[in-house]
Amino acid sequence: MKIGRSTYAVFALVLIALVTLPRAASAQKLSDADVKKLSMSTAAADHKKLAAHYRAHAAEHEADAKLHDEIVAAAKKSPSTGHMFELGLAAAHYAEHSREAAEALIELATLHDGMAESAPKPAK
Repeated sequence: MKIGRSTYAVFALVLIALVTLPRAASAQKLSDADVKKLSMSTAAADHKKLAAHYRAHAAEHEADAKLHDEIVAAAKKSPSTGHMFELGLAAAHYAEHSREAAEALIELATLHDGMAESAPKPAK
C-alpha cells in the first residue's frame, strides 16, 4: 500500500495542532459540578468565573474548527482518493459544528457577564 505525501501532510497537521492546542484555556475551565453550582449563584464573582469558563471552552472549539479547516484544505490538495474526499467532507462537517458550539458558548459567556453586572452588590 502506498501512502502519498499529502496524507502525511494531513497527519502532520493533526499532530502539530494537538501538541500546540491552547493550554491557557483549560486552566479556566471548571468541573461539571462547579458549573452547576455556580450557575445557581447570585454572586457576581461566580458569574464572572462562569463567563471565563465558557470563553475558554469556546476557544477550544474555535481551535478545533481551525484545525479541521486545515485538514479540509490539505485533503483538497491530495490526490482524489475516496478516503481523502470522505476525510474532507467529515472534517468540514466537524469544523462547522465546532464553530456553532463556540458561538453558543460565547452567548453563554455573554449571558453570565450580564448576570454578573446585574447581581446584587454585597453589603458592606
